[in-house]
Amino acid sequence: MPVPPVETARRVEHLSSALRAGGLRLTHQRLEVLREICGTDEHPDVETVYRGVRERVPTISLDTVYRTLGALAGRGLILRVGAAGEPARYDANTSRHHHFVCTRCGAVRDVEGTGLDVWGPAERVPVPGTLEWVEVQFKGLCARCQPAGAAPVQGRRRSPNRGSGPSRQKERRR
Repeated sequence: MPVPPVETARRVEHLSSALRAGGLRLTHQRLEVLREICGTDEHPDVETVYRGVRERVPTISLDTVYRTLGALAGRGLILRVGAAGEPARYDANTSRHHHFVCTRCGAVRDVEGTGLDVWGPAERVPVPGTLEWVEVQFKGLCARCQPAGAAPVQGRRRSPNRGSGPSRQKERRR
């Protein structure tokens, strides 16, 4: 889904300033990558960003898109979202939120709720470092992938041979 133009402009300005402050030039190609990632909440992968930017800048290379997204994620300016072994997806929404990942089509959607922010490891579970925050990732079938006429199932747990619960918590570093 497109992000409202006012929010897109705010994100682009924030990222542009941060890149300049970090000593990186804001080239026309980098600016177009920023516009593409800031203008959507679809959590695009590199190829999707590349195709979108290429419509406006036919000379952009895939390598430029990879390097730009990597620089932004490496500086904590955008989020790298996705499970290990799957293509990285990127999120310009850096506010505290969580994600729902469709296990069929791979769509990633934001999930917001302050109740989710209080989750953490049980008191007796050792954490190998200082926990800064918890990101919850829900997995299941999105509304488009649900069988016709089927109501979404709430709170269904994975089968025992696939994991230990309906979501995974992981530490995210900035």
